[in-house]
Amino acid sequence: MKIGLTQNDYPIRRNILNKVSGFEYIFLRKNNNLFHSLSTVKKILFRKKSNIEGKYFFYQKPKIDILHLYNDINYSSQKWVTSFETLVPRFTETKNDHQKTEPQHIHNTKTENALKQISRKNCLGIISISQASANIQLELLKNYPQFQEVIKNKLSVIHPSQEVIPRDSEEVYKNIGVFNFIFVGTQFHLKGGVEMIEVLKKLRQKYNFKLTIVSSFKTDHYVTKVTEKEAQETKEMLKKEEWIDIFENIPNEKVLDLIKESHVGLLPTWSDTYGFSVLEMQAAGVPVVTTDIRALPEINNENCGWLIHLPQNRLKQALYFTNEQRDELKRTLKLQLENILEDIFTNPQQLLEKSKNSLERIKENHDPFVFSEKLNTIYSKKINIF
Repeated sequence: MKIGLTQNDYPIRRNILNKVSGFEYIFLRKNNNLFHSLSTVKKILFRKKSNIEGKYFFYQKPKIDILHLYNDINYSSQKWVTSFETLVPRFTETKNDHQKTEPQHIHNTKTENALKQISRKNCLGIISISQASANIQLELLKNYPQFQEVIKNKLSVIHPSQEVIPRDSEEVYKNIGVFNFIFVGTQFHLKGGVEMIEVLKKLRQKYNFKLTIVSSFKTDHYVTKVTEKEAQETKEMLKKEEWIDIFENIPNEKVLDLIKESHVGLLPTWSDTYGFSVLEMQAAGVPVVTTDIRALPEINNENCGWLIHLPQNRLKQALYFTNEQRDELKRTLKLQLENILEDIFTNPQQLLEKSKNSLERIKENHDPFVFSEKLNTIYSKKINIF
């Protein structure tokens, strides 16, 4: 079977590429997408940009059996599947519905037409990478009852697969002299990096530890609203701290090596669709401190790690939409993180048990073979698209 892919970025490699053995994966050119071609012509002739986010129309060259998209909707007759991290369709009209104190959606024809495409027989399924995202999808469908049941039946939740990363945890956690913490996140401020540093600086007066940061310090424009200048200033300030090691733009293999040298992972994030770094840490037997928003409580818990409980709306989105909410989020995050770290320093014997439980959780819930079987079942659906 030939599976057509439209991108070769991290989400595709993490969730789709080569996940079913024996299948051939073909990367399609951008001009295989009619919407992309039309947008290019419009830009050349009229110097205007078209918003083609979330939309795909396949020309059917080269020959493939199934088109597997990520966060996109197919408008052609080609058989297709899409995986998503928040919801589909991912339009300006839909993608921020959940990012409100009270989630709400404004009914519109563009979204209605996209849902109609999902309801057609040539759509084999839509795959949410978490239950939290599935819930956001179901919330959208309430506004379009004519498609609700048929799309609900196509919706499945398949958490990403994760290989076990070999490490001798017994040796790592024996007679800890200096605690090694690790933070992995491209957007340092968005992932709670500033609040983390404030807490750790305070605890430096009492405890001996090191922190490894893997980040490119990219900014975000929808949550923390930190400027590029501010992000770079933060990075330069942290480089002056002798207890902090910073790594930028390193290959994943190097990241995994750094994880294996660590005792505890830190991801006190304000916003996150999933948390792939958490899986990699757990797969190496490194327990993680995370917040409890979106998918994170599905992949982390008090048995294998630690949870920071943030104020959030009913779709598990942290509340940061007003100045008061942001202040409360920061206060809550720092207070709970400090309490958790104090507990780790004073009770280090818990680390080995949480390490073992982290590894067992990965084996039980992210088995690559089980993931492959679930994906193959969706690919193998027999349908008559005419």
